[in-house]
Amino acid sequence: MTDSAIESCETLVSQLVRLPTEMKVKIFSFLDGESLIATSAASKHLHTLIHDSDEIWKSICLPILVPSLPPDVSLSPAPYKTYRDLYLSLRPFAWFTPAIWHGNRDLLGSLYVSRYNHVTGHLEAHEVFCVYDRIAMLPYREWSLSPAVFVQDFQPRIERSLTPVVKFGPRTEYGKNNEIPQPRSPRGMTTTFFHAAPILPERIVYPQMSLWPPLLVPADDRTRNESPTGFRGHVLHRKDASTNLFRLRRWISFMNADSQGVIMGERVETIARLRPELWTRRDPQFPYRGVWVGDYESHGGEFVLFHQPTKNRLEAIKLTGDPNVPRAEYSFVVDDLSHTERVCSEPEWPGARVVAAQGHTAALNFTNNAFSPTQLILISPDLVAHYWINLSRIKIFRRVDIDDLMRGGPGL
Repeated sequence: MTDSAIESCETLVSQLVRLPTEMKVKIFSFLDGESLIATSAASKHLHTLIHDSDEIWKSICLPILVPSLPPDVSLSPAPYKTYRDLYLSLRPFAWFTPAIWHGNRDLLGSLYVSRYNHVTGHLEAHEVFCVYDRIAMLPYREWSLSPAVFVQDFQPRIERSLTPVVKFGPRTEYGKNNEIPQPRSPRGMTTTFFHAAPILPERIVYPQMSLWPPLLVPADDRTRNESPTGFRGHVLHRKDASTNLFRLRRWISFMNADSQGVIMGERVETIARLRPELWTRRDPQFPYRGVWVGDYESHGGEFVLFHQPTKNRLEAIKLTGDPNVPRAEYSFVVDDLSHTERVCSEPEWPGARVVAAQGHTAALNFTNNAFSPTQLILISPDLVAHYWINLSRIKIFRRVDIDDLMRGGPGL
C-alpha cells in the first residue's frame, strides 16, 4: 500500500471515529461478521466500541437465530453469554445458516434441514423423511365425477433423524484431510463432513458432465458428482470451498474376531443448498413455488420442488425419488397454468381449476421413461391433486411449511 493510500485510509477512519456513537452502531449493524472484525482492527476506539456493543453482534446473529427459534422461545444469545460470544464460537461455520439441502444419494436422493439448536448452541442438520401409515389410511374412494377413477387421502407426517447428520460447535475441529468427524449414528454408521469445490463460471460445463445439483435444479453453485478416488487425494483449501455445497463420507465400522477394525460400505454423498427463493417466497405471481410432499403409492411419500421458472409454467422436480423415476428428475410438468380446461363442480374440490399436465413415468432404474397426458387440479396454493388419466388414479400433493420445519415444528 502506498503512502497516499495509507493516509487516505487513516482519514476515513478518523472521520468514522468522529461520528456519534448511535450512528456508528447503526452503520456497523449492516456489516457481516468478517467485515465487523476487520473494522474493529482499524483503531483502538473502534475495537472497544464493537467489542462492547452487543447490539451490533445481535444483528449479525439474527439470520442464524430467528429462523430456528420456536415461537415460544425468546430471542437471546443463550447458551452463550453474549451475541458476540455466539458469533465467535460458530464463526468458522457461520455460512451454515438455516436452510434446506438436497443430496445425490443413488436414485432415492435425500433432504436435510439445517438450523441453530438454541439449547446446545450448535449448528445442526437433520435428515427429514416423509412417513405415513397406509394401513391406517382410509381406503381408496371412487371419484364422484368418474367412478372408475380412485382417490386416496394423503395425510403424511415429516420426521427428522434422531441424531444430527451434521453438527458444528465451539469445539469442532478439522481432522485428517480437512474432514470433520460427525456424531455416530445409532446404527453404527460413521460420518465425516468435508467441503466441495464449485465449478467456476468460466469453466465449460459439458452436457454429459456429471454435476450436483443437475442443471434441471436452479443453483448458485455446482460441483462434480463423481470421483474415481472417492474424493480422496486432494485436500481442498477452505477458502476455495463453496458455502452452498458439502459432502458426507459414510461407512460402517466394526471389530472382527482378531480385534482388527473392519470398514464396509463406504460411500460419499454430495449435498447442495436449495436456493432460498425457491421455498421461502410467497409471491402472488408464483403461488405454487416451494417444497411439497406427494403420494407415490408403493414408493411412499416423496419430496418435490414445485419450480415456477415463469408465471405460467410449473415444473415438479423430485428432491427425493424412487427406483423408477429418481431424484432430480421431473415428476410432472404444466406448460400453461393460465389455461383452464375446466372448473371442478364435483363435491371433492368445488371451484378448483383443472389444467393440462404431463406426467413422467419409467420402468425400473429409470428405463423407458416417457411423459403421458395428465391433469393437475389446483385446489389451493397449499394443496393440489394430480390426475393420472391412464392409471385411473388421483394423487394428492401437500405443501411443506419449511419455516415451521426449521423452527422444530411438524412442517405440515
